[in-house]
Amino acid sequence: MGIAFSYIGKMDELGLFQRRGTSILDIGSSNLYSASAGGIKAFLEKYQPASRDGLDEFAARLAAGSAYDPIRGGLNEAFAGELFEKAGMTYESFDIASGYRTTILDLNRASLPAALRSKFDLVLNFGTTEHILNQLNCFSVIHDATKVGGYIYHSLPAVGYVNHGYVTYTGKCFFDVAACNGYEIVACWFDGPSGGASIFDSLQSYSAYFPALKKALDDFGMSERGRALGEMKIPDIGINVVLRKHEDRSFRGALEASTSVGVIPTGVYAAYAGNAKAWKLRIATALRAYPWLYMLARRVYRFAVGR
Repeated sequence: MGIAFSYIGKMDELGLFQRRGTSILDIGSSNLYSASAGGIKAFLEKYQPASRDGLDEFAARLAAGSAYDPIRGGLNEAFAGELFEKAGMTYESFDIASGYRTTILDLNRASLPAALRSKFDLVLNFGTTEHILNQLNCFSVIHDATKVGGYIYHSLPAVGYVNHGYVTYTGKCFFDVAACNGYEIVACWFDGPSGGASIFDSLQSYSAYFPALKKALDDFGMSERGRALGEMKIPDIGINVVLRKHEDRSFRGALEASTSVGVIPTGVYAAYAGNAKAWKLRIATALRAYPWLYMLARRVYRFAVGR
């Protein structure tokens, strides 16, 4: 996991840092990438570090260690947490391996330690949760760690990344989670496109272990459609969503019901919505038994709220 210095500039632009003492939780211990000594100094001078001793040396060291490509550009030896701490902020991270200011925490299984509940002004998820199967637990830990009034910044794969992690994310996912939990959507944008990979890359990676995948690759290679798919390069596109938590309540997962064919019981809906929204869903569900009345109610509602 890593954070390019330009993203820290974006956080600054969005007002995610306090002048002093912002508490930051990093979901995955993040290296710092593509920083310049001048940029680091300007950031630190703005946020008034407790001590300016050795500022030039610190900025030069961190910039020199922030190589983006460990293979072609040198070993990365810079951590985002170092920069935040030098700026007078506090920093902690969760990961399954040791890292800078890291608590070992398996996000597939572990709950947030009680001492860290509602502790952080800013929780960062830069390319971590796509590697974790238990998405509900990840989002719950992030929610629980964030203070009321605090920010959550997700920067994650949206398109492509065909052999990277387990999950890519839609905007719909974040927007429904925001609606269910009373989050404010502060900002949203996409990065990319960059790179380009074959849809068959993951099959190729595992074909030595699973004979059926080797057969699938061979079969696709003999068909016109398969060859066309193999030649197509899928770009990588990332999604960035910044949320603000406004309510002190337990996390609610979102319920994606747009493809449901039958009537969904109100008890199912109720677990995913607050009281006001739950009543709205109960009424809508009841009206679905009478299609003409349901359509009339929808028109009246849209007229009343001006949509």
